[in-house]
Amino acid sequence: MRGSLVTLATVLALLGTAAGASGGVTRSTHGRILGVVPHAGTTGASHALGALGLSSPFDLLYHGGPVMHSSTTYAIYWFPSGFTLDPTYENTIDQYFTDVAAASGGVDNVYSAATQYSDGGGPISYQSAFGGAIVDTTTFPSNGCDDGSDPVCLSDAQLQAELQNVLTAHGLHGGLTNMYFLITPSGAGSCFDAGECSTHKFCAYHSDFFDSAGEDVIYANEPFEGPGPGCTDSSQGFPNDPDADTTINTISHEHNEAITDPDGNAWLASNGQENGDLCLFDFGPNLGGTQGADAYNQVINGNHYDLQQEYSNDGSRCVQRYLGVPVIFSGPSVSGSAIVGHVLSATTGTWSQSPTGFTYNWLRCATTSASTCSPIPGGTGAAYQLTAADGGNVLRIGITAANAAGSSTLAESTPTALVVPVPSATAPPTLSGVPAVGKVLKVKPGSWNTPATFTYQWMRCSAKGTSCVPVGGATGTDFFMLGEDAGHTFEVVVTATNAAGSTQALTKRSALVVSVPHLKRAPRITGLMRVGRRVVVSHGTWSGPPKSYRYQWLRCNGRGGGCRSIHHATHATYRLGRSDFGHRLRARVTAVNAAGKKLTTSRSSARVSF
Repeated sequence: MRGSLVTLATVLALLGTAAGASGGVTRSTHGRILGVVPHAGTTGASHALGALGLSSPFDLLYHGGPVMHSSTTYAIYWFPSGFTLDPTYENTIDQYFTDVAAASGGVDNVYSAATQYSDGGGPISYQSAFGGAIVDTTTFPSNGCDDGSDPVCLSDAQLQAELQNVLTAHGLHGGLTNMYFLITPSGAGSCFDAGECSTHKFCAYHSDFFDSAGEDVIYANEPFEGPGPGCTDSSQGFPNDPDADTTINTISHEHNEAITDPDGNAWLASNGQENGDLCLFDFGPNLGGTQGADAYNQVINGNHYDLQQEYSNDGSRCVQRYLGVPVIFSGPSVSGSAIVGHVLSATTGTWSQSPTGFTYNWLRCATTSASTCSPIPGGTGAAYQLTAADGGNVLRIGITAANAAGSSTLAESTPTALVVPVPSATAPPTLSGVPAVGKVLKVKPGSWNTPATFTYQWMRCSAKGTSCVPVGGATGTDFFMLGEDAGHTFEVVVTATNAAGSTQALTKRSALVVSVPHLKRAPRITGLMRVGRRVVVSHGTWSGPPKSYRYQWLRCNGRGGGCRSIHHATHATYRLGRSDFGHRLRARVTAVNAAGKKLTTSRSSARVSF
């Protein structure tokens, strides 16, 4: 086991003022120097945490800028004629990029530490691809700087110009999904600015510039350093090739920093350090090999590497690999129509730490407030069919994500719209109007628990309602009664329909439908026709039936003609008076019901005597 040698390091003077590194940072064509791997022994590489101006914990803070959710890497070897590119050096670096890509999504190497960081688009996904290697033999330009040592010195502007040439020649693009590693040979130093050179200040750095297409090019400068004391540490192992392993370690440093902070305004410690800076040359314990020789701490796609650790806010420490309990970044959400009988589907949302499983809990809520929610028995799948019990409520999905590190806290979706219930009558439909031939009955749908459309079917029933049949074509709210309807009762089937389905409700039966009275047997006058005696007229026999009768006695001449109404003689009985002597009487009977009235006159009586 090896101890933690160096944790927080970078060259603060090279980083500039990080306090301004927020979402509003303004960048010129020439980006800031970021994520510097300083030479061992320089001020920026001090192993003393206090020297970095930080107080525990040393967590990274989010400043509002973007992260690289995925990355495709390109290795660009700028080796002009006269500079030899060692095949072992190139092949080992290319193999590393290939292995990092092949291990995407894993949690067993340093790249997994970045998955706990995010931006507005969600968490970083360990998703890497290797776009390939490009060897460019274009002659170096005239020195753009002087590092005091190398015969060739390339300025950052010259490095950017080379990258632009390569991008143009190969049809490549900038953007937050591509990263370019510009690798130069021994004897070719570089300086970011005057005095900030690879011979004494940095081993590598990352930065960005806007290319001719206006795209943001994320790149790292990787000058050849070899396993000398400047860009490695006594605790580093070399399981492959000392030259390549030294460069690979700085590639890992710059790659992880660019992923979490490509533009210098995303994840930074309070003094501007990035995640790799906080763990500079801190390799942690060995997985195998011999200390000081072929020791390694990473097995990536089956191959051995020795890479510095990366910083984890979870535990405020440097880690070789990271698996934390899943953390929700967006969602979950529910799709589908909030209608009884329909199916709702849950999406899990976006989580960090590559969950291996999800637990679903459908919740029924009386209001949009989560405090009114309760679990739905059996509602534990990704899909849920709404039942009648859900009508008039809102639903949420609660999701718990799990991986080998444990289970997350419950994450709930926003509520659905109010679930449309199947219609149900809260007050029954009603009939109004006079049940009589020639009249109109009307139906009202009653009150219902939800908006609905209504259809109607009038039913003709027997007098006692023991049997009912639909009336053809009678599907409106009004029903005009004809003669054939007399003697029947009516009711209406009201069907309420909405998106959730249909429900029927029945009115009460109407009273018996009557027709205008029709005489079947004439009324008769009975009684002794003598002055002072009381006589009676029957109302006769009628169909209809009549609801009531009206009477009017008539005094006629001796032959039963010339009849006139007798004043106030309007009842079924009549007491004969002196004025009636020698006359015959008749009675006019009017049968009345809701359909109308009909009158008839009885036959004349015998003559009234004393």
